[in-house]
Amino acid sequence: MKSAYGLTTPQENAELTHVEPGTPMGELLRRFWQPVALSAELTDLPKKIKIMCEELVVFRTKDGALGCLTPHCSHRGTSLEWGRIEKDGLRCCYHGWLYAPDGRVTEMSCETKEFCARANIQHPAYPIMEYGGLVFIYMGPPEKKPLFPLYDIIDTRERNDVELRGMQLWDGYGIGYVKDCNWLQHHENVVDPWHLLVLHQQISGDQFDGALMQGRSKIDFESTDLGVRYRVIKDLPNGNRLVRYAEVVMPNIILVPNIHEQGTVPKNKDRCTEITWTVPVDNEHLTAFSIVAWPLVDGKPVDDWMPGTDVRIKVRPAGQGERTYEERQRNPDDREAQEGQRPIAIHALERLAPSDRGVVMLRRQLKEQIQIVKDGNDPMNIVRDEGANTRIRTNAWNTVLSPEQATKHQGEEA
Repeated sequence: MKSAYGLTTPQENAELTHVEPGTPMGELLRRFWQPVALSAELTDLPKKIKIMCEELVVFRTKDGALGCLTPHCSHRGTSLEWGRIEKDGLRCCYHGWLYAPDGRVTEMSCETKEFCARANIQHPAYPIMEYGGLVFIYMGPPEKKPLFPLYDIIDTRERNDVELRGMQLWDGYGIGYVKDCNWLQHHENVVDPWHLLVLHQQISGDQFDGALMQGRSKIDFESTDLGVRYRVIKDLPNGNRLVRYAEVVMPNIILVPNIHEQGTVPKNKDRCTEITWTVPVDNEHLTAFSIVAWPLVDGKPVDDWMPGTDVRIKVRPAGQGERTYEERQRNPDDREAQEGQRPIAIHALERLAPSDRGVVMLRRQLKEQIQIVKDGNDPMNIVRDEGANTRIRTNAWNTVLSPEQATKHQGEEA
């Protein structure tokens, strides 16, 4: 027996897990546009948010302009979440200072126009935009602001078979209904396909309802031009072969192909139906936002369609609402496994094995991108060329091969 007496706990890996301003990971994430709200949430009231340990207030003026401000009024510190949205700005409830979307104070209800102009107050603000039904902000150095990357899944400029919808598929949680832990231990779960076989099958019984729960798995990992992905090959009982890739796009995008794939109909590179951002709220909490490419038939949305990563299915306990402690013990899901690693997983206590290769690759790649930022350069996936910002190819999909195709292409299942 190894006694636990006198056991001490090492510090967490702050380089990879901490996200407040000035931290290595925080600076990397701040080089990218990050989602903070659904477009539909910006109505006639401001919305207070928290992202990467920073509290902010986002709003849409009556003229439709978007703003993102630090929360406390430059006058006496009242929170602007209680402000009133007007035609061209957000007015503080306390003394009526009016903030333009870019943070300029344009009116002071208790002062003269001359004093307001002379004061020339610029309230701290961040660039803000919306795309695909989501609101994004850029929190990095102003001179480093990139273009918003148009990945193939969400670039609809040359297609009319889908409409984009901004969604929080897991009701404010991350995929699998995880929320109360560090962003990284949740994010790296996407390149850990072995947990599908153990947690979601051996321990809790089949927690998916299709090909993912059938046949033996052959698993491998590889780097891509965008990040890291795994490959799972399954020879299914019906004779077909499933070839599945899931990808993490640096630094915090996940691409998970349809988890409901039945494996009955041959298909080639059935790509993801949504792109999802894992968003740190602070060092011990996370959320997620997705842009879903919702299919259209004759120009109308398909009503009974389900996004590929929607886990609100009968066999997934996490999708059935709150459960008792005993229910969670008897049938753990992603929430129990990931939040159970501590609020912030302690990497120094881990004993990584060959099956953790995807996690190792992801952490190594994140460290490389952190160093690139420290050196003053752009990390991977920063887009600055408008001409190149077109249907950027992603590398995650399901392929189903017939028995004949599987035999013909043995060893070529890319």
